Amino acid sequence: MRHSQLSDEIRETAALFSLGALGPEETRSFEEHLRAGCSICEAEVRAFRDVTDALADLGPAAAPPDALRARLLERLGAPGAAAPSTERPTTQVWKEWDRSRDPLPWFLLRAGEGSWEETGVDGVRVQRLFVDAARQSATMLVKMAPGTSYPTHRHAAAEECYVLSGDLHVGDVVMRAGDYQRASSGTVHGVQSTEEGCTLLIVSSLHDELIG
Repeated sequence: MRHSQLSDEIRETAALFSLGALGPEETRSFEEHLRAGCSICEAEVRAFRDVTDALADLGPAAAPPDALRARLLERLGAPGAAAPSTERPTTQVWKEWDRSRDPLPWFLLRAGEGSWEETGVDGVRVQRLFVDAARQSATMLVKMAPGTSYPTHRHAAAEECYVLSGDLHVGDVVMRAGDYQRASSGTVHGVQSTEEGCTLLIVSSLHDELIG
């Protein structure tokens, strides 16, 4: 059915369609509606796309932060937007890493050779650098998307954390690029969070325990 006049609902649907924020079923339905020749909706889509294209040309090319689309959809209340998971992992993914893969005494991992793995916490990923089987520890990069957090855990051995970029909130302490923290064996880290997003270099025991 073609529309005879513009409405707020049409504007919202056209905007979400232009942003790619409609769910699959809503996208197909709106595309069929456009193919049917609704001039009002076509005009709105063209207007929104002109704006988004112009905005894209204003800034330098850059990769968007992790989980940005999910957070945008959540804030827009877009149809079909998945609610963020409230489930917490029951174990850390690095406990499953092959402890015999990295030979000693020399090991080299070049930039771009590693891969990022999901941790089970929304917006938090990890990249394996090295697993020390003798010390039962793992050296890793951890990347947290803006607005994400990592649950409370108890350290089975000392944990070292160096902030490479961004901000990390540990209780009342805010760590930024260049800051270093060491947590002794048996200590408990409360929920760690980030506002801007961060990348961390962490050396951690393979036997830490998630308790939150």
